[in-house]
Amino acid sequence: MHPPIRIRILASGSQGNAAILSLRPRDAAPAHVLIDLGLSPRKLCGALAVENINPHDIAAILVTHADSDHLHGGWARRWPFENAKVIARKAHHNAMANAGIPATRMLDAHGDSKTLFPYIQAIALPHDQAGSTGFRIDMDDAALGWATDVGRMSNDTLAFFIGVDALCIESNYDLQLQRRSSRPDFLKQRIMGGYGHLSNEEALKAALHIHSQSALRHIVLLHLSAQCNSHDVVRTLWNAHAPQLAQEMHVATQSLSLPWLCVGQPRQCRWSESLFVAYQ
Repeated sequence: MHPPIRIRILASGSQGNAAILSLRPRDAAPAHVLIDLGLSPRKLCGALAVENINPHDIAAILVTHADSDHLHGGWARRWPFENAKVIARKAHHNAMANAGIPATRMLDAHGDSKTLFPYIQAIALPHDQAGSTGFRIDMDDAALGWATDVGRMSNDTLAFFIGVDALCIESNYDLQLQRRSSRPDFLKQRIMGGYGHLSNEEALKAALHIHSQSALRHIVLLHLSAQCNSHDVVRTLWNAHAPQLAQEMHVATQSLSLPWLCVGQPRQCRWSESLFVAYQ
């Protein structure tokens, strides 16, 4: 028996973000979905080939926003996803079209996408001028939430993710490392000012709140800063303040894909033979 949702984070960080979702609705055909296109066509198509997934088999692509680390410029020259609908908020459609995404493939995440993909919900997140988009995928008895490039977690955003089994959330920087870094003050303020990125402490607080309302079974930390964060720093924080949740927590990296994560029953699934694949 296959779980309703499987996800594999291919890469997460300032140099490129992308993930594969494999969905198995109870009464419909399986579907493959991508979250973000921050890797080059060569790297992402290579990752799909490792999983024996043809680009033509991708049903939908969820784009959080049009920054280059989430929408690589190479897709303007190569677009292999002939059958995929690209789901994003209207605020990002012009920038996506300028990046080469065919306008005929785009759907509004708050509008026409709901007819074709009723199991996908979206929420606007504060991030720089145009914002970012959080997604929630509800499939049968399983649910997954995705929130990255988010300046702060409002009450509405927290409520949006109540009830998910798996939470993929940004944990961009350690506050002290950020303050002590050599980055210019304007950049620090942009990152920490409520319209940039989430700190480790903010991500932990959000996860604990969601978990207190409905138990989380999986947590994936996304978009760690290479300069102002590390795997060891986040592990130390979670082990100190949420040791039980820390056992269910995974840390996504820029250069190594995570193994497939199963959301829903059965809890365990067979990992791909390509357990850790580097995308250099």
